[in-house]
Amino acid sequence: MYAPCEAGLEEVLRDELQALGATDLVVGRRGVAFTGDRELMWRANLQCRVANRVLIEVGRCRAHSRDDLYAGVKRIAWEQWMDDEHTLAVDSRVARQGVPVQLVNQVTKDAICDRFREETGRRPSVDRQNAHVPIAVHVTQDGFATVSLDSSGQRLHKRGYRTKTGVAPLKETLAAGILKLAGWDGTTPLVDPMCGSGTFLIEGALIACRYPPGLLRLKRGGSGFAFQRWLSHDGHAFHKVVDRLRNQTFTKPQVPITGSDIDGGMLRVARRNAANAGVADCITLDRRDMSQAAPVGEGGALVTNPPYGERMGSPEELEALYSGLGDLMKQRFGGYTGWILAGDKALRGKIGLKPKRKIPLFNGNIECRLMRFDLWK
Repeated sequence: MYAPCEAGLEEVLRDELQALGATDLVVGRRGVAFTGDRELMWRANLQCRVANRVLIEVGRCRAHSRDDLYAGVKRIAWEQWMDDEHTLAVDSRVARQGVPVQLVNQVTKDAICDRFREETGRRPSVDRQNAHVPIAVHVTQDGFATVSLDSSGQRLHKRGYRTKTGVAPLKETLAAGILKLAGWDGTTPLVDPMCGSGTFLIEGALIACRYPPGLLRLKRGGSGFAFQRWLSHDGHAFHKVVDRLRNQTFTKPQVPITGSDIDGGMLRVARRNAANAGVADCITLDRRDMSQAAPVGEGGALVTNPPYGERMGSPEELEALYSGLGDLMKQRFGGYTGWILAGDKALRGKIGLKPKRKIPLFNGNIECRLMRFDLWK
């Protein structure tokens, strides 16, 4: 199997998979390869907080030519997972120069459909939005293709609780990964003084309650997972795993999780998102200026993603904001550890504190640094 993730979260994902019992782990760029059984595939989808999806390798073949790829894909016994009434979609990644992604998608689709047409006289249809059987193809630079089933369907950051976000929102997987990089495990207070739509706080509440994020997708109206639509899916065994995970969760965190924002509209969004995630009672939200944020308890984690230029006005206002964030940490959060995700190098310098650590991360296509500040009393 292979689980892709955001750049910078590979080690976090490896640790998650290892804790689930995965073997033969190989950390790559933006992902981790591993081995496991059917239950591990289910649990990776349900429990991993930073994986984008979980791919199950079903075949490898030469892809030096169109005919190579067509023959290799057609040899795979697709009838194990689907029939001609299922829909499919192909998503390719191509490293080989001169090979268009659309060509790989088309050849893969044709090979699968032709196999079914020859066997049954009918062919599956394509559904780019919500296919029963999404398929991933990776063509390497030296012309070999790995063909995989995408067991997740929609990307795993789509937990299902966010109905609206602010400008440049953090993906849920990135927010959870930042909390993991910060070493926050739900045993100390968590504060976000510029919480926006509440993603850090909601992901924190899920961590503190030991609630697997994938369970949210199984709620009524949720997207579920692609593997639930495969012919080979054992629904009874799967729901035994789901019930076991539900029985291991906490109803409330053992520590305070608090956030604030000056924007009342964003706070309303945060409250709605928290309610959708089932953690509204686990989080305290207040409308206040960042400078008025206060710690809870003697120590904990302050984790925040300062607003981007779209939400603020002039460069002077942004500089004042970052400077004020540094003052807030120095003056009010002694005993805490501050973790700030920021994209602009010049603005990072306005915080006025020397970070103990800087971790490169990407928020979408924006290159950022996650900075750690040890705040002494």
